[in-house]
Amino acid sequence: MTRRVVSFTWGRGLGHVSRLIAVHTELRAQGWDSLLLTERHQRLIDDHGLGQTVIPTDADSLVGEPLHGTGPAVDHRLAEALVAQALRPDDAVLHDVTVQRELYEHATRLDCPQFLVHRFQRNRPDPAAWVARHTPAIGRVYLLGHPERQAVEHGVHLVGVDDVVRRLLGTRSPWPPDTSAMKVAVVAGGGGHADAAGFLNAALQGVRAYARREAVEHVDVLVLTGPHFDGHVLVPPGLPGPVRVAPYLGPDHDVYRHATAAITHAGYNTVQELVRSGVPTVAVPGVRDFDDQRVHLRAAAGRLNAAVVAEPDEHAIADGLAAVLSATSTDKSADKSAEARSADGAPAGNGASDIARDLLAAVTARSGTPGRGCGDSREPRGRALSARRRCPR
Repeated sequence: MTRRVVSFTWGRGLGHVSRLIAVHTELRAQGWDSLLLTERHQRLIDDHGLGQTVIPTDADSLVGEPLHGTGPAVDHRLAEALVAQALRPDDAVLHDVTVQRELYEHATRLDCPQFLVHRFQRNRPDPAAWVARHTPAIGRVYLLGHPERQAVEHGVHLVGVDDVVRRLLGTRSPWPPDTSAMKVAVVAGGGGHADAAGFLNAALQGVRAYARREAVEHVDVLVLTGPHFDGHVLVPPGLPGPVRVAPYLGPDHDVYRHATAAITHAGYNTVQELVRSGVPTVAVPGVRDFDDQRVHLRAAAGRLNAAVVAEPDEHAIADGLAAVLSATSTDKSADKSAEARSADGAPAGNGASDIARDLLAAVTARSGTPGRGCGDSREPRGRALSARRRCPR
């Protein structure tokens, strides 16, 4: 019987990494092993104690995604060899949003059960149709943020689950315990996306503008650039307090819970972490090829005290800080203090556990019923084989 789940993390950011860590952590709690194939080595995976193997990738490594400028061409024979060496016939494969071609095709040849995690993508308004066209060997798609959704469309099982948020391994504060300063976390999106430098510098200028306007005497700013950031952070003169810049903090830190306010790009995973923490937030949605950060913010409406700023402009960011901090100070119905925020590292509903439970149930049902195809435990083998013949080679 299958006792391991294999996934691929597209390493241009930390979104796939964070979500897959969340799910694989739940799988590990059920006694299952994990292997993450990665585009680049990820410290976050190491810190969570999960195994990873780096494989060479480029734009052609993703199924059905017209990506450009994602790196130099690679020799796919090496990726194929590494995947063939790593993947076993009794493995299950969980893809997150993107589908890595070598992993998908080899899993299809081995008849491994395959699953896909889907969050909003502009290029996939109909995820079931996309799967039926590009990756027909995937039989189940997990729709994040839609726990009420259960359907079969285009022969694909759609399973709605709660949003996913990675559990923290601790609740340490990155700020000195005795500080009385206003604590601001400035966090770039995507682990250091191409637009991070402009956002980070505008955020620091916005903090300075807010401090001057409100006569704030001491501000302690933590800037997290992301581990893949290669730009420059410029500290503006006149900012009243220290600015510490770090590429990464381990998962034993709870940055948002201990902050007075946060300024972020508001990607999917960041929004879930902000909801968990309850921290007042200024969101400056980044521009992405297929993603739309504003969609994530709208989905969190009512659960997040956030001011959405259209552009990384210092005055707009200062206005946003004033708005969310004023709303917090006048909200008598809820205690927004750091001590009152959740410290258990997970929200009330967590799609990671939803996915883990459903995936294990589907794989167990399939392994206990001879003649089932790799697409889904409830589909006859003839259908899965027919679908597999349509797989891209």
